[in-house]
Amino acid sequence: MTALLSEITALPPDSVLVLDDYHVIGATPVNEALTLLLDHLPPQMHLVITTREDPALPMARLHARNQLVELRATDLRFTSSEAAEFLNRVMGLQLSVEEIALLETRTEGWIAGQQPEPVQRFLMRTSILNRLSGPLCDAVLRTRSGTGQETLEYIERANLFIVPLDHERRWYRYHHLFADVLRQRLHQSQDGSRYHRRASRWYEENGLYLEAFQHAAEARDLASAERLLEGYGLPRHFRGAVTMILDWLESLPEAELNARPTLCFRYASLLLINGQTAGVEEKLQAAEAALQTIESDEKSRNLVGQIAVIWATLALTGYQAETMLTQARRALAHLDTGNLAARAGVNWALGYAHYIQGDRAAAGCSFSEAISLSEASGDTFTTILATTGLGSVQEAENQLHLAARTYRRVLELAGDQPLQIINEAHLGLARLLYEWNDLDAAEEHGRQSLHLARQYERGIDRFVLCELFLARLKLARGDLYGAAGLLGQTWQSVRERRFVHRMPEVAAAQVLTLLHQGNVTAAAGLAETYELPLSQARVHLARRDASAAHATLASWHHQAEAKGLADEQLKAMVLQAIAHHMHGEEEKALHLLRDALTLAGRAGFPWCNSCPKQRPEG
Repeated sequence: MTALLSEITALPPDSVLVLDDYHVIGATPVNEALTLLLDHLPPQMHLVITTREDPALPMARLHARNQLVELRATDLRFTSSEAAEFLNRVMGLQLSVEEIALLETRTEGWIAGQQPEPVQRFLMRTSILNRLSGPLCDAVLRTRSGTGQETLEYIERANLFIVPLDHERRWYRYHHLFADVLRQRLHQSQDGSRYHRRASRWYEENGLYLEAFQHAAEARDLASAERLLEGYGLPRHFRGAVTMILDWLESLPEAELNARPTLCFRYASLLLINGQTAGVEEKLQAAEAALQTIESDEKSRNLVGQIAVIWATLALTGYQAETMLTQARRALAHLDTGNLAARAGVNWALGYAHYIQGDRAAAGCSFSEAISLSEASGDTFTTILATTGLGSVQEAENQLHLAARTYRRVLELAGDQPLQIINEAHLGLARLLYEWNDLDAAEEHGRQSLHLARQYERGIDRFVLCELFLARLKLARGDLYGAAGLLGQTWQSVRERRFVHRMPEVAAAQVLTLLHQGNVTAAAGLAETYELPLSQARVHLARRDASAAHATLASWHHQAEAKGLADEQLKAMVLQAIAHHMHGEEEKALHLLRDALTLAGRAGFPWCNSCPKQRPEG
């Protein structure tokens, strides 16, 4: 918003920004951003908002400052004198005062043309459609082929609030306000469900499954809506689709919902896709309870496997690796071999379970299998998840350039969709750019990652990693005060939300900051409390106790080597070289540094090639 305000100040005087259909905005951050814009709006800019309901903006404050002009429905209607001028002078009707008064009363001040009865029926019955085409209108109205297109062209010529959506005039939409009026009249005069059902069938037959689902839901056709949800045609990685389906599921009576295991399972899975954990366990339990009441067959067994995949995914939010493995194996035992999308989800869950346990080789294999299966099934969402996981393994194994390509592949798959799940790819790129000393680009990706991570609900900890990275970035730039402040904020969040598993990582970052501030005693306390070998070694080095540093690092290097933790081995080698140098053992120090530089050079670390800019934490 600051950048936008700067651009606005460069515009010519009396520039106008128009925001149309503002009533569709429901996101609080958008309203907050617009409020900020209004509070700092340069004098040459005027803001015009059209909306069907009062926006969530400080209206009273703007009124008090005399900065607001409102035009409401009463302002837009014709007055008696305006109606007389329009009807007699513009239309040339020469009506009497009494006739004008009667027309004004009947139209409530709105000037509208009268249409033949067939056109009025067409308008009302097709008002259920967000966009219209000739064949779709023929299917909804059950008229002969071509009739719908002819009527749409007539309506366009008559200027009846219709907007063409392409140059070929194949698709149209009604003006939103006009469509609302038509739908209201349809609701008052007759049941619109039949037209929604016909629209749903046409969309499904033409491969437009999301639109088919929308109209089935509007028709309260539960069986069709459930069948469409069971298919794999719905683009579940588009957040708009997820929200729309969740809203529909939420609107169903609880007893009716809980009696249908497929819908309960889908509800739980979409909650997780939307970054929510609250309610997931309840819906999974309801799904399993409903399955107990129906006869076991291939379809129900497959659903048991799909439910197990969601249980495994839910366990990931708490980093419960054993539960993830148990549920993943349960899923594989029940899933149909042809259910590639669900099997992709199982392998993704297995990948993260192995990764949490430190088995990076197994994790990489599972993530690769998940990518293969999800691509084969067209499940872009799981492809994004698994590709991100594979990038994490490559990064941990110091395959930096390969990891960067993998993370960028994630962003390509997401396109312009601001999916929460791509926060990890942004953060991975940020860490790699940090290693390559491109700190500005690293900060940009780090902030994008934090913005997306904060959209998860409070029980999900992804934002912690983002804040830790940004704190280290401040430290690299010499901003000790900023790093300490951000880490203090992160530490408070971790304690309040009881993210116990994140405390060692925060403590490790705090140790670095404290050492740079010269507070060795506090750093030593944290390193010992959270049993952080590398941090303890840094404390020993700060105290110039090379022997203690050697002992700590030798033990940790051996453990990291045994576990195949390439990143930890490299860090230990560099600190061991410093310890040898401090002890006067120059040859040992040089030998270790040569080995470390060789490993780092293969991995893609630029600082191994005489990079002149060294980061403080090195």
